Amino acid sequence: MLRTLIILALLCTPAIAAPADDLVVRGREALKAMDIVAAMSAFDAALAADPSHVQAAYERGRVLTKIGEPDNAVADFTIAVIGDPQFGLAFARRGEAKFLLNDVGSALTDFDQAVAVSPTLPEVFIVRATYRMKVGNFLGAREDIVAAIAVSDEVQKARLQKMLLRMK
Repeated sequence: MLRTLIILALLCTPAIAAPADDLVVRGREALKAMDIVAAMSAFDAALAADPSHVQAAYERGRVLTKIGEPDNAVADFTIAVIGDPQFGLAFARRGEAKFLLNDVGSALTDFDQAVAVSPTLPEVFIVRATYRMKVGNFLGAREDIVAAIAVSDEVQKARLQKMLLRMK
């Protein structure tokens, strides 16, 4: 009976979530300090503690993209979007990684999905606009900047309006 209670207590305790969350915070702080090694170590540890941790997978995917490992980044961003299908930035970042792998069609699909699930997040429009410009879809890029302006705060809106003027 005591053994059963101990096992139930261990199963009901969110022991994995708190350490993984703490490790993600530590990793983000390391990124702010430009310590990629410490950040990667923290995100790796968070995912070792909780392999489906959405934020840890997303953050590690960002680092992997920056250090030139888009294959591994796609895998991490996929963990993030499976864990949270409404995580528009994870779709957008996975699209970026796929674009680096020359999987343009799949990348554009991810950019569209990012906008579909996060239509009030200006960043997803900006990311899609960037890659639309890279493939020569200037009209689509312009439409994305207009859409980003519509959902931006005043500071970001001013910057995006200047960008839009330069696109004419």
